[in-house]
Amino acid sequence: MRYFSFKNRIASAYILSTAILIGLIFGVLYLFVRVSVFSHLDEDLQLEVNRHSEALVVKDGVIALKNHEEWMEREHNTLGVDPVFVEFTNAQGEGIDKSPNLKTENLLLSDKHKDYEFYDSKLLNKRVRQVQLPIVDEANHLAGYLLVAVSLEGRMVVLDALSRIIWISYPLVLIALFFVARIIVGRSIRPINSIIETSNKITRDNLVSRIPLPENHDELFILSQTINDLLDRVEQVIEREKLFTSYASHEFRTPLAVLKGTLEVMIRKPRSDEEYRHKVNYCLREIDRLDLLIDQLLLLTRYESQKKTLTFKDFKLKEIVDISINRIQSEKQYSRIYTQNHIPESVTIYTDAYIFSTILDNILSNAFKYSKEEGKIDVSLKEYGDTLVLLVQDYGQGIAPQDLEHIFDDFYRANLAITSENKGFGLGLSIVKRLSLLLNIDVSIKSESQKGTIVSLTLHKSKS
Repeated sequence: MRYFSFKNRIASAYILSTAILIGLIFGVLYLFVRVSVFSHLDEDLQLEVNRHSEALVVKDGVIALKNHEEWMEREHNTLGVDPVFVEFTNAQGEGIDKSPNLKTENLLLSDKHKDYEFYDSKLLNKRVRQVQLPIVDEANHLAGYLLVAVSLEGRMVVLDALSRIIWISYPLVLIALFFVARIIVGRSIRPINSIIETSNKITRDNLVSRIPLPENHDELFILSQTINDLLDRVEQVIEREKLFTSYASHEFRTPLAVLKGTLEVMIRKPRSDEEYRHKVNYCLREIDRLDLLIDQLLLLTRYESQKKTLTFKDFKLKEIVDISINRIQSEKQYSRIYTQNHIPESVTIYTDAYIFSTILDNILSNAFKYSKEEGKIDVSLKEYGDTLVLLVQDYGQGIAPQDLEHIFDDFYRANLAITSENKGFGLGLSIVKRLSLLLNIDVSIKSESQKGTIVSLTLHKSKS
């Protein structure tokens, strides 16, 4: 069984169970026929015993036939498929009289079997079914025995033939069933062969192949569908990994090249302290950009596992927004941008503070980044029953209509963002979208070039 194919193992298991079932059926069938044959034979024997008992008479302790000549003539003229043998003995088992078909043979009185018991015996090496019953006189004293036997040869021929048919047909039926089972199982597990063939075709560079779904919606259909879903997820992960690798390597290369160029310029000749200070500060800003890129990439990488570490609590919405605004506005280049937080103090939300703060940081960072030098940012809230809509509005560069449909894509940067003096990586809104899904937040963006952008977050009030 170890080296059998899956198809042969299933067929063998099917045949094993079928062999047990068919064996039981054949055994029960044979026993039923045998019991039926012997039951009818015993009934015939009993009739013979009754018939011959009526022909007997006991006089002075001696057994005799009422009409010996008539009895002998009747025994001569009796026809049957299996001959009936009859013999009378005295109390000591010595023969008194017998049917003509016994000729020189005698039926044996058995000490091993009880009176009136049907048992198998032999006569001239032929199998017979025999019974013996005592004959008593008027005083109820034993006078002798009546022995009656019927030949078993005809019936045993039938039983032996049935036994041979069963033993010959049993393995032939199992062999035929085995090959039929292999064909049926082969068709049933055809989707498994498709899985194997498809799996052999799939490589890192070829993830488009999918397993054909079976027509029957059974376990193999579910297995094939599950594997296809798994392949879809694997393809998405690998494609995202390729995209990340491509963009990340490009984004890392740019600040590293700037750092290298700046440092090479610095060491070519002595410079003033002011020049060194300016170049070092420039290098530090590029290092900060690299650090930000690493944080964003790590955040995206941990996106799938964030679900396991979420901690939901009640938080004051205004406080979270104020912390994010103060954190970003502390940077020198954003200090002249005016912000207004119109969220009421009493509003609380049930969320994960770290993830929600990260979402706000990315949205507000973009709002500050693409606002005018002395621009304005408004943060407001609308309530619709248990639903809250948080609005972050700036009045800066805005986003062109052709860029809006790609704004949540990884590493995508709109044309205005690319030409802007503010450098970014195109990951902020991608992070916002993914983390919003974790917190069951709907995020949408409305924007118009040179007029500003409104980012809407649909939240749910605190449960308490």
